[in-house]
Amino acid sequence: MTLQNILLILFPGFNTLDMNGPYEILQKAHDGNAFKITVASETDLTTAQEGAIVKRDIPLDDDLIANLHCYDILVVPGGTGDPVAAQADKVGGPFMRLISAYSKLGCSLASHRKILLSICTGAIFLGTMGVFNDRLCTTHWLSYEELKKRVQVAAAKTGQKAGTVVAARFVDSGVNAEGVHIISSGGVSCGMDASLYVIKLKCGEPAAMRVAELIDYAWRKTEGFVVLDQTVAPGQTTKSGQALD
Repeated sequence: MTLQNILLILFPGFNTLDMNGPYEILQKAHDGNAFKITVASETDLTTAQEGAIVKRDIPLDDDLIANLHCYDILVVPGGTGDPVAAQADKVGGPFMRLISAYSKLGCSLASHRKILLSICTGAIFLGTMGVFNDRLCTTHWLSYEELKKRVQVAAAKTGQKAGTVVAARFVDSGVNAEGVHIISSGGVSCGMDASLYVIKLKCGEPAAMRVAELIDYAWRKTEGFVVLDQTVAPGQTTKSGQALD
């Protein structure tokens, strides 16, 4: 298969497993020959909430935003409440503008479709920028209410229907109007399940199962929520998740 490019963006206070879980899993697909991962941040060094410091590969700036078409997948980690809220409120900054811009990089060919994946409270960023308008989504269970508020405010600004927060380990809410595939994961370790699901989409289920075996991880693939029909109403029970009132 053709090597695909993944962009993973960081902010001060990100959660280390939100980054490293998806990084390790995606990097191992097809023995490292499926994806190339590039880490971007607004600063050369970015400190995680746990104190670890990560050096970026490239700057997260306007030049990167102008060249987002080079990336097949965007991964957006989360973190704890205060750092996430502070970053989400910088809607005019490069980090938030990049997420919005990527959500509009549509392609009519399914084989070349972009994937936008939020991990844990990274969903707060997408919700703030209206990416979940009229879509289903999830986040860490402690942040369900915050995400609901964010998607409602975003929808009100555009006159669209607010997104619906679902209790699930990950949610594939399908392709948006611009042609970008939107996926969100639940709290922290759920990002590993979502990342294996991305491998399944791009490389096939045997490749995902092989990575899960390599890292000795019990992939909870049936606890995700794949939306084939965007008509699930708030409060309606789904096969693998619960829509929250």
